[in-house]
Amino acid sequence: MEDSAGKNTLNTAPGVNERKIGIEISTTKIFVIEVPKERAPLLDSPHPHGSSSFHPTIPTSYQNPPDAAVLPGGASGSQDETDGGILPQRHSHRKGSRTSDGSEVALRVYKSRFWILITFSILAWFQCVQWNTWGPISESVDRAFAGWGSQTVAMMANWGTITFVLFVIPMCWLMETKGLRVGVLTCVILIAIGTVVRIIPFLTHSDSFFTAMCHICAIFVGIPGTLIMAAPPMIAALWFPPKERTTATAFSQVMNQLGNAGSYLEPLLVRSPASGATQEEIQSDIKLLMYIYAGFAVALMLAILAYFPSKPPTPPSITSSIERHDFATSLKKIIRNRDLMLVTFSYGVSVGVPAAWLSVLNYSLKELGINQDDAMWIGILGVILSGICGLLAGRMTDIVYGHVRISLIFLMISTVAFFYWFFLLTWGSIPVTNWQVYLTVVGGLSFNFATAPLFFELAVETAYPCPEVVVGGLVTATNNLLGLFFLMLFFIPNIGYQWVTYLLLASSSTAILPLLFVREDYARSNIDRGEPVESAYQPI
Repeated sequence: MEDSAGKNTLNTAPGVNERKIGIEISTTKIFVIEVPKERAPLLDSPHPHGSSSFHPTIPTSYQNPPDAAVLPGGASGSQDETDGGILPQRHSHRKGSRTSDGSEVALRVYKSRFWILITFSILAWFQCVQWNTWGPISESVDRAFAGWGSQTVAMMANWGTITFVLFVIPMCWLMETKGLRVGVLTCVILIAIGTVVRIIPFLTHSDSFFTAMCHICAIFVGIPGTLIMAAPPMIAALWFPPKERTTATAFSQVMNQLGNAGSYLEPLLVRSPASGATQEEIQSDIKLLMYIYAGFAVALMLAILAYFPSKPPTPPSITSSIERHDFATSLKKIIRNRDLMLVTFSYGVSVGVPAAWLSVLNYSLKELGINQDDAMWIGILGVILSGICGLLAGRMTDIVYGHVRISLIFLMISTVAFFYWFFLLTWGSIPVTNWQVYLTVVGGLSFNFATAPLFFELAVETAYPCPEVVVGGLVTATNNLLGLFFLMLFFIPNIGYQWVTYLLLASSSTAILPLLFVREDYARSNIDRGEPVESAYQPI
């Protein structure tokens, strides 16, 4: 910042009574970070002291920090790994005016962040397993219970998209206003109730009762999907330092995606009609699977009840300590944000159809002569490699900073190439072989899912300082709307399955166009990394 002599220097304050946005490193110097006006959560409010500068506020649990920031290693400022803290990063600002009144923020990273991330990721994994319970064993459940078929299986998955559209706003409001713990507890309790309700019909031996309870379970499992998909950016922002945020977001999303792999392991327990198993034997296998799911859900609920705080005592980054817009204001600003709308539309079109397709993959592959067992391994490989690609993409984004848009375009072009190859196979232009089916499906899904954490990162950066969970809810709502449309097409009589490949190719190709007009904006990361902030944000 410029001092009175006109020199470009770092602003420091020798006394602790002057409060600034920044961190005390080892002496009384406090490094100042200025937040741009267009990113100010309270910009429209008149300043009580008559200044036009923005002065960020600190959430309740971070208010009134000590006059001297305490480093994890004590007064000396040394690192203490056993205490779970790390030395704060230096932040500085090179341009702009100095804020006249701010808040001193001590930063600290806790080892307990890994418990939060892993516990939530297991919940995300299990919720996806429940959402995709019936697709991988569609042939078995068709044989075991009367009245089942492709429409029933598709409807079980479709409840997830329907409930998402209906509950995304109230669930995001719940987590934003009541905190992370309340939101996650609500999710795990709903899933536990749903899986327990589903095993009650086994006492009556009624197929119609079991089918009805499966629909109810699908609704109870679908409602938490709103936060399971929207919360990862919020968890990353509250618990992780800037250079780990995208990786943390990717890990949660990867675990959710790996839930599809978990569900595709079901044929190892549930026998298929092709194996010669009787209806009673298949029913017995399915009942055992349902009991296992119910027990796991209850155990997970108890683990989250035991320990899952909303946020750490001390924030891990500058921006995690700055108050976000309230829920209503966020919705207004999000709707007017041109670049965010483009990112959201691109994500929904790109990811919505392939994600929903995975739940009914068996039916598309059956047209190519691939049975349930082979489809199981294609699904498992696709999900595992998708998870690896997503995690690598997230980590590379944290390491190589500032190239999210071009990375997304590369991944999406690769996705189109694989889905076009699969289209040629289904059209009959290329002779169908197993290795080509494996390669095209697994390759297309892997590159497609690798875009998810990058889309979330770009959306959160573009919308800052709107709350991460609200932005995540908007992005995933678009995804689920497209998935809902896709799964509803299965209810058209005699439509067949050839249209699926047309839709896969069309959606993947169309999604690239909006990204070409997106202006990258890294205001949040620039603040945390001490870079000059020049926002590209322009309201519609």
